[in-house]
Amino acid sequence: MDSRQRNVLIRMIIVLILFAYIGYLAWSRLPRFDFWVIMAFFAIYLTWSIIETIIYRAPETRAIEDDDRRSYVYLQLSSLFVLFYALMDFLEYHLTRINGLEPAINYAGFLLFFIYCLIRYRAIVSLGKYYNPRVALYEEHSLVKDRAYLRIRHPFYLSAMLSVLSITFIFNSWGSLLIVILAVIPAIIYRIKVEEEFLLRHFGESYKEYMGQTSRLIPKIW
Repeated sequence: MDSRQRNVLIRMIIVLILFAYIGYLAWSRLPRFDFWVIMAFFAIYLTWSIIETIIYRAPETRAIEDDDRRSYVYLQLSSLFVLFYALMDFLEYHLTRINGLEPAINYAGFLLFFIYCLIRYRAIVSLGKYYNPRVALYEEHSLVKDRAYLRIRHPFYLSAMLSVLSITFIFNSWGSLLIVILAVIPAIIYRIKVEEEFLLRHFGESYKEYMGQTSRLIPKIW
């Protein structure tokens, strides 16, 4: 077990303990529907974290350049803000929760989360040893253009968009949708800009040709 896998395992154990503690508190405080929505979300989130740890492949060579420009931090913070607001809105304040849409909207959210997991799984497997949450270049790095990357250049960021949208629906929080529009989407666009400039600099005409054959996030649309 390498250091990354060990750190992930520690985080999952902490999440599992928090999951059990929150479940214990929520059982006595929340309506049963709200309780099961929260428990289902934590369960599938933990399950996906385990799957992602299993399919991760450690890089075979070292990273020789990193030009992230804090885009990963911006994307993570904006996504966490969506989750935090949606949870508070669903559990405590109900500022933008529309009860008349439940339970259909919650089920739609879980379906979106499942699609997010499928796309992210395919992207991780496609990148293999080149998978890195930061914008980085490894020794003997080759451009991945097949499987998840055959028609779109950024399946990871498509999955990131589906992730925050699924949270909005699961917790029926329309205020969090506004955060997605104002914070997450700009963070994704910025991240794409940073990554494409980096890849053009290192792969030149090969990446430019690939750009002409693919879309960014949605085939034949954008």
